[in-house]
Amino acid sequence: MTDRYVTGKIPRAALLLGLAGLIPFLAAAAAQWTRLPLLAPDTGLRLAIVYGAIILSFLGGIRWGTAIGPYDSGHQTVEFSASVLGSLAGLAAAFLPTIPALALLIAGFLMQGLWDVMSVDSGRLPNWFGRLRMILTAGAVISLIAALLAVIVT
Repeated sequence: MTDRYVTGKIPRAALLLGLAGLIPFLAAAAAQWTRLPLLAPDTGLRLAIVYGAIILSFLGGIRWGTAIGPYDSGHQTVEFSASVLGSLAGLAAAFLPTIPALALLIAGFLMQGLWDVMSVDSGRLPNWFGRLRMILTAGAVISLIAALLAVIVT
């Protein structure tokens, strides 16, 4: 077991790339509250929904990969099955009206984040991954809530 698994130190590349991955969420939310030169509010909403769907699918792919681990077939079946739920939620969000789409993405990110943290707590994933997922989930969810609130109040 490496030191990163014990101490929870997030690998630099994972942290930097993860934080960079929040930029589209932040830009989409900002476009709802202020005038941005390259991102109109409607385009910002589409960005939030489509990018959110893509990232939920990405997270499901990570979980698919972890399901390959040394598990019994029953546990693998549950892990493989659950890992596709984010992709399905993202696909549905892409075709829903804006408010339900954003709400579905928020719920999807919160559930994925909870699953990831629970998997760290049970020892299936390294400590650093849980910390990273909490940071990135918070960034995505806060951005999506900000976009949702802008739609509701305007």
